[in-house]
Amino acid sequence: MEISYIEGNEKDLDLIQPLWEKLRQHHQKKSEHFQNHYQNFDFQERKEDLLKKSAEGSMRVDLAEDPKNRVVGYCVSSLSTELEGEIDSIYVDEAWRSEGIGSRLMERALEWMDENHVKKRRILVANGNEEALEFYERYGFYHRATVLEQINH
Repeated sequence: MEISYIEGNEKDLDLIQPLWEKLRQHHQKKSEHFQNHYQNFDFQERKEDLLKKSAEGSMRVDLAEDPKNRVVGYCVSSLSTELEGEIDSIYVDEAWRSEGIGSRLMERALEWMDENHVKKRRILVANGNEEALEFYERYGFYHRATVLEQINH
């Protein structure tokens, strides 16, 4: 099936909500210590975080749509004023995996970063989602540090 890729920005964040909810549920299920955090983390809170980043730099929202114009994948990426790039969130619906959609979304985000001459790129991978590391390593992302957190409820 033919997939269409659409370049958007922070105004398109609401379009990713259904898939973002699936990603949140995935992290909640996989997380060893932070299930409650993911259970209580809602899209509005995430959207506000992303909009704040966008106001301090720039943001791109790449969407993958199926032939019926349904969003089946997305990648949110951002640039800081210091020219540091981040893949903030990426997800492909399970029914559409192994079709190259995630790869194309990553390539589009990284090309955008190249066009903007970023100095450093990063992606944060949630604990419990280690199966994603191999995918990111294909694009030159490697484990650099481990961040430990304590969340007071």
